[in-house]
Amino acid sequence: MGLTLPVVMLACSAEPVAPAARDDMPAGGTILTSFDRLMLPRGGRTTFRAFLVAPGARLATAGLAFESRDPAIARVSDGRGRAEVEAVGAGRTWIAVQSSGASDSVEVVVE
Repeated sequence: MGLTLPVVMLACSAEPVAPAARDDMPAGGTILTSFDRLMLPRGGRTTFRAFLVAPGARLATAGLAFESRDPAIARVSDGRGRAEVEAVGAGRTWIAVQSSGASDSVEVVVE
């Protein structure tokens, strides 16, 4: 008896989401975030973690930059690898996380 399971695939937007590179951030590696998507009501707040997986499998948070693509929908402040997100207005945007050699983003949907 065969078992068929549905497969769900998530992908990043084709829209560029990363802010300009900065010289004061660690080079190379991959950025790992604790969520791919956040859904919040207007006025809601939450946090997510981000890490730079540097060469040699070292985890680092120093030098990561967070930026909201649309601060009218969601604002972000950073503190040692933790993004603090505030839902401001209805819509969809992305929070970009970047180091000098890697970037990732978290989608934010505000209802």
